[in-house]
Amino acid sequence: MGELMQIDHLTFTYSGQAKPTLNDISLSIAPGAFVTIVGATGSGKTTLLKQLKPELRPAGESSGQVMFHGQLLTALSSDVSAQQLGYVAQDPQTQPIMATVIEELAFPLENLGFNSAAMTMRIAELSNFLGLDKLLHQSIDSLSGGQLQLVNLASVLALKPEVILLDEPTAQLDPTTAQNFLTILQQVHDELGITIVLTEHRLSRVLSMANQLVLLTAGRVTYAGPVSDGLRQMHQTAELRAFVPPIPEFFLAHDLPVQPLPLTVTAGRQALQTGNWQFSAQGDVNKLKVATDPLLTAKAITRYYDGGEAVLRQLDLTVHTGDWLAIIGKNGSGKSTLLTILAGLQKPQHGKARLRQQIVWKLKNNERIKQIGYLSQNPTEQFSGDTVVAELTAQAKLLGRTDVDQVVQDMLATCHLTKVAAQNAFDLSGGQQQLLGLGLALIAQPELLLLDEPTKGLDPDTKQHIGHILQRAHRSGLTIIMASHDMDFCAAFATSCTFMFDGQVSTPQATRPFFTKNFLSTTAVNRLLRQQVPSALFWQDVRRTTKGGELQSNNDDKLTGA
Repeated sequence: MGELMQIDHLTFTYSGQAKPTLNDISLSIAPGAFVTIVGATGSGKTTLLKQLKPELRPAGESSGQVMFHGQLLTALSSDVSAQQLGYVAQDPQTQPIMATVIEELAFPLENLGFNSAAMTMRIAELSNFLGLDKLLHQSIDSLSGGQLQLVNLASVLALKPEVILLDEPTAQLDPTTAQNFLTILQQVHDELGITIVLTEHRLSRVLSMANQLVLLTAGRVTYAGPVSDGLRQMHQTAELRAFVPPIPEFFLAHDLPVQPLPLTVTAGRQALQTGNWQFSAQGDVNKLKVATDPLLTAKAITRYYDGGEAVLRQLDLTVHTGDWLAIIGKNGSGKSTLLTILAGLQKPQHGKARLRQQIVWKLKNNERIKQIGYLSQNPTEQFSGDTVVAELTAQAKLLGRTDVDQVVQDMLATCHLTKVAAQNAFDLSGGQQQLLGLGLALIAQPELLLLDEPTKGLDPDTKQHIGHILQRAHRSGLTIIMASHDMDFCAAFATSCTFMFDGQVSTPQATRPFFTKNFLSTTAVNRLLRQQVPSALFWQDVRRTTKGGELQSNNDDKLTGA
């Protein structure tokens, strides 16, 4: 069987740039393949993906060629490209055009001249296959991120494409919603035989679906082939090591000779049993928490939506000085609402939140932002449209800092933003915008920092960097409350955790007992080793022993924050 797509010595340079973003790329994609492209931010993943669909190719100079069914991609008609090459973007909200779901599904069919009967049949089939039949007449604006991404996938599937290109399609979704989307995507691949090419940062689920892994480093393909061998190369590559999912990372870090590498908990358990590998706890994993005074107290907080439904119900919460509390809950559970109330940005209908003895929403604005830092899910909401250095300078002056120039330069260095200091804040990458938002919050040196999904959509390296910035600030006395879906991040850095559900929060628990007692909401390594070392959350928490307990390997590195 011939190749479906062929990339031969492709080099691409954006207009106005001297250095190419893609450099001598050669790659073959077989019919029915499931290809996952992995690379650090700036490696060229999105640029490469857009080279595979003529309408998406950015302005710039290119050499080499891209073939589809042996024909130059640039020679494809717009109708053929639209029908055969589907594309799903990272942000679910950027793709829809029409007002309702059924109109969005009909739009591509209308453009290609389908008659009414054919359109009705296609939409009926798609909506039933994807579970959208109950949403057909809902407004696009009323859909959740996961529902919206399914609609985007459905509008692409409506044309029966041969290839679907997806650019980090789960980056904006919570883990449960992302899992549901990927399950459907696998069904599309397995049952319909459609070729899938996607970029992704969260690889735990994706790699078990893929049959080809492509690694990009600085615009060059450094590996293309089977997933297991690619993971071994990732583990040996500094800028990609953090991308290796927890289960294969466990086997690589402990140098366990398994081929192929296990990608799931089930496969990992089977491999451990087959190899008869035993593990014991490494060091003291149960640290005692020192009691401190309450810093923030929320009592009987109740907040209703405009429609009258309660989002927070008589919620009580106490956060002590020096805590790092992670609030875990699904989308729509009220986490963001709670944080804005704790930040003094909105009032509840009932109840009070106090920073020590002061009601937070009664604090004067300048006094409040000095004491309480806040970073929303979308940091651009807090930007004024200036350059990075101007944003930080304005914030420092607003707060009355006397060392403005020094503190701005220090924050640029801390947040790895020195090289983009002269760029407009809205032109930064998502990770850089998150770092700038964090810098704006920290420049006040607040007592309390509130973070709403601080790792959403971030690559693993940026996520770790943000964790380390926060960890240093926390060790210096900063109290942190964050809402997050990221179990590994919460387990690695937070000191205590709580569930949010039914408008309330559970009693906060120390992080390790919280995760090790959970059945579903825990880390992959905890699931892997639950029978051997119930207290383990990460590969660094254990050491390998023989049957008699003799030490075989000893990994002293501790995951920061665990």
